Amino acid sequence: MGLLKSGGWVVLVVLLHASGAAAQIVNVQALFDEKAELGPAAAIELGGDWRTGSTQLFSIRGSLVGQLRSERNVWLGVIRGEYSFATGERIVSQVMEHVRYRRRFTDRVSGEVFAQHEYNEFRRLQLRALLGAGPRFVLFNEESTGLTFGVALMVEHERLRKDGEPDAGDRYTVPRVSSYLLGRVKLMENINLVETVYLQPRVTRPSDLRVLNETLFAVTPNPRVTVGIGFNLTYDSAPPATVPPLDTQVRTTVGVKL
Repeated sequence: MGLLKSGGWVVLVVLLHASGAAAQIVNVQALFDEKAELGPAAAIELGGDWRTGSTQLFSIRGSLVGQLRSERNVWLGVIRGEYSFATGERIVSQVMEHVRYRRRFTDRVSGEVFAQHEYNEFRRLQLRALLGAGPRFVLFNEESTGLTFGVALMVEHERLRKDGEPDAGDRYTVPRVSSYLLGRVKLMENINLVETVYLQPRVTRPSDLRVLNETLFAVTPNPRVTVGIGFNLTYDSAPPATVPPLDTQVRTTVGVKL
C-alpha cells in the first residue's frame, strides 16, 4: 500500500478475506513509500465482510499509516485493528501499534529503530511489546527489480491472558533476531510483485522460531485506482497452548485515491 502526499488519502475496501491469520510478525516494510516526496503523508485502510445464510459473519478491519520524510530521516507510524463475529460469537479481536524510525547513512545503508504494542485475544495475547534496532541494506535497486535485507536485535515481552489453559497468565521476556528480505519485480507496466520473508529466531533458543512469508500482487489500472491481491503464511514453532502453529490469509483490496 503506497502512501500519498500530504493532503491525499487512500481508502482500501477488502473484497475477499479467507483463512484469517493472527500473525505475530507485522510486515511494515511494505508500508514505506520509498518514492514519496519530502514531508508528511498518510493513508487509511478500511475493510469488512458481511455474510448471511448458511454462513453468518460480520467483520470489520481498519488501519491508519502515517509517514514523515526528510532528506535522511523517515518516521513511520501504523495503527491496525480487526474485529469479527460469526454466528453471534466474537472470533477475532486484535489491535496493533507500530512506530519505526529510519536514518539513511548512504544510498545503500540505513539504520532502523522500532517499537510495537499488540493485543490479540485469539492468540491469547494480553500484551506483546517489542523494542529493537538494526541495519538495513539495499542490495540492489533498479527500475524493474529491487532487493533489500534488514536485521535487528529486539527484546520481546509477552503476557498471556488469564484463562483456563495450562500456561494462563505466563510472562516471557526474551531477545530475538528479526531479519527480513524484501524483493520487488515489475512484471508489467502496471503490475508489481512484492515478496517479503521474515525470520525471527530466539537468541537463547534458535529452535523457537517465527516465520512470515507475504506475497503481494499490486495492479494499478489507472493513477487513481490500485488493486492488491495478497497471501500471507505465518509459522510459530512455540505458540501458546491451543493456538495453531500455522496461519494463512488471503486478501484482495481495492484502493481509490480521493
